[in-house]
Amino acid sequence: MRKMTIFVVGICSVFLTVFFSFTTSILSQNRPTVIMLLVPELTRQDIRALYQNAAFSFLNQAAIGEMNMRTAVSLRDIHSVLTLGTGTRAAGSEWGRNAYGLSEKRTTGLAMYRQYMGEVPAMVRNGTILFPYASVLAENNKQKNTGAIPGLLGETLKKHGIRRAVIGNSDMSGKVSRLSVLLTMDRRGVTPQGWIGEETLIHSPFFPGGKKTDYSFLAYHVRQWQKRGTGFIAVELGDLVRLARYQSVISTQRYLQLRQQVMEEIAKFTETLTKERTQGQKIVLLSASLPDSEIAEKKRMAPVLLWEDGRGGGILTSGTTRQPGLAANIDMAPTILTWFGIQPPIEMKGMPLRTEREIGHDEFWKKAERIDHIYATRPAVLYPYVGMTITVLVLSSVLLFSFDRWKSTKEKALRILSYLLPFVLLVPFLLLLLPVVPGLPPPFLVVLLVSGVGLGFAHLLQRLSFAACYFWIGIINWVPLLLDGFTGGGLIRGSYLGYDPVIGARYYGIGNEYMGVLLGASILSIAMAGEMQRRHARRLVLTLLILITGLVVFYMAWPEGGSKAGGILVFLAALVYGIPAFSGFAWRKRYVAALLGIGMAAACLLFVLNYQAAGAEQSHIGRAVGELARGNWQEIGRIIERKLTMNWRLILASIWSKLFIASFIVSLLLIYYQSERVGRIKREYPWFTIGIKTISFGSFVALLVNDSGIIAAALAMLYALVPILYRLLWNGEASKEYTKHAPI
Repeated sequence: MRKMTIFVVGICSVFLTVFFSFTTSILSQNRPTVIMLLVPELTRQDIRALYQNAAFSFLNQAAIGEMNMRTAVSLRDIHSVLTLGTGTRAAGSEWGRNAYGLSEKRTTGLAMYRQYMGEVPAMVRNGTILFPYASVLAENNKQKNTGAIPGLLGETLKKHGIRRAVIGNSDMSGKVSRLSVLLTMDRRGVTPQGWIGEETLIHSPFFPGGKKTDYSFLAYHVRQWQKRGTGFIAVELGDLVRLARYQSVISTQRYLQLRQQVMEEIAKFTETLTKERTQGQKIVLLSASLPDSEIAEKKRMAPVLLWEDGRGGGILTSGTTRQPGLAANIDMAPTILTWFGIQPPIEMKGMPLRTEREIGHDEFWKKAERIDHIYATRPAVLYPYVGMTITVLVLSSVLLFSFDRWKSTKEKALRILSYLLPFVLLVPFLLLLLPVVPGLPPPFLVVLLVSGVGLGFAHLLQRLSFAACYFWIGIINWVPLLLDGFTGGGLIRGSYLGYDPVIGARYYGIGNEYMGVLLGASILSIAMAGEMQRRHARRLVLTLLILITGLVVFYMAWPEGGSKAGGILVFLAALVYGIPAFSGFAWRKRYVAALLGIGMAAACLLFVLNYQAAGAEQSHIGRAVGELARGNWQEIGRIIERKLTMNWRLILASIWSKLFIASFIVSLLLIYYQSERVGRIKREYPWFTIGIKTISFGSFVALLVNDSGIIAAALAMLYALVPILYRLLWNGEASKEYTKHAPI
């Protein structure tokens, strides 16, 4: 009987072992697996060179994109990798490189962890990876108020039972660097399994430093982890970093040869993983940082490639950027969680990546080159424009105060200014149309093209009457701008005055530059319409003000449109000011309070409607409203702090602040020293005068409520100041039309 019992127990044990092994194998095959290949100092040019090699055709099966690398501090790898792992812009530390495996020789990782963290982590085994400085990173981000939680990605995966592993390093002789651990560790700095020490390297006598990545070792362990059901595997490939350390002591030819060799080895390793890819598995290849040479050349977007099930190819985008081919580093952590069916925590501010199959790789390369070109050449185009504008404003002021003995010189200068003043206001429109020009014209050609076309337009417009000239200047600026915004904003995205995805401040909608143009140009055209139609001016102006402002506010609030919370407030403020000003009503407190109440109610309604949009359709306005609805006052405080910091930084250093200051000083000179002549303009052009006041009020509100309000205010003020200077400098006979219907 006893033998029979032992036999039955043995048979059952074998059966259960086989059953559970088979079940585990099936589940591991069906369970999603994510392998992230982290390559520090990988550039888009490296990937492009591999594309041109027929031996690596597997790259055509990847969805490709480029990633904004903005962090809470700088573009350095220590900040970039932590941002990838937290889903929000984070601040790293040099301590973030120092992780250790229990299986490493000559390390005291466990002792350091016990000393710095005050405990021994549970379930420590031979393959456990420890990061003893987790509290340093947490405290650093707390002090900088970034909202980032180091280890959040690993902690979330851990709570949902997803196994994690890490392998590889970027170590150099005498310097440890294991940043990939920041992606897999939990909040206590623990990764359950991994290999990050010297065992991941091989001796290579012909490679600078003598050591490089052992790809066969990495491939073997990745396969083993997959068989055991490990869900998230981070692989750090650090040979480009090791090579870069010796760039200054080897020839350029040798460096390029070795870089190509490293890239081919990375490509072969990646191809091996893609060929062994199982159903549901995703492989991501991305850069952890950029070389100093790329940053110096203003190429600051990093490549990202994704292999997944389904048809190959396509390009990547996300709800953060809403631009095909563009992603943000904060998108990576929420994307990984979404692949596992996990809802990203609210502390993650990125949006999951998605693939657009309809757009090919060739279009991506062209778009990426254009983004780099615009970012690199923007100062060479905008600095001359701002400098010329300031010069025109100063010269106009000097001529207003010049003596009669300079009469001949003054007449010549006036002839020049009669073209330059309208031209200044036409430049934003011409820069909006510039993306239509084929190719990537160099800055000097852009300046010549804009100058030639702009001065030609100015020559035609200055032949019209004063009111008609600036009415059409206003129309030419704001109508195409709004039409482009409602049809996807393709021109805004490619303009030198558009937003810049490289710095990552804004990826879609309308930026502060063109918001200022839209404010100034629309109010100017409304006011000049009143001057051109004196008989029915009041009714016409009020109707246009309400309709146009309502249309612009709708565009600003529409998630697929402008997505500009500050713009909503600015145009509502302009409407609240403009209605009583243009109607001639007295400024009664009750009336003003009612208008303010209606305006604020409208703004709140638009914000709530934006919040109701689902998923990727929800803009950053809606997400901010969501934080407010959840009572996340810390995040609201961070948003306000970022906006105030950005505005103050721009006020101190931006070229736009210099333009705004110049405009402000000229305005004060006109008010205090040319009051009689300004008063004459007020009598001759009452609607225009009210338009100037409305633009000025809107500019002041823009300065207060926008994170880069100085830019919007500077550009909007031009549409008030330039026409006044034009009129004051013009020596022709003043308009004799004076309307009885002018406002009181």
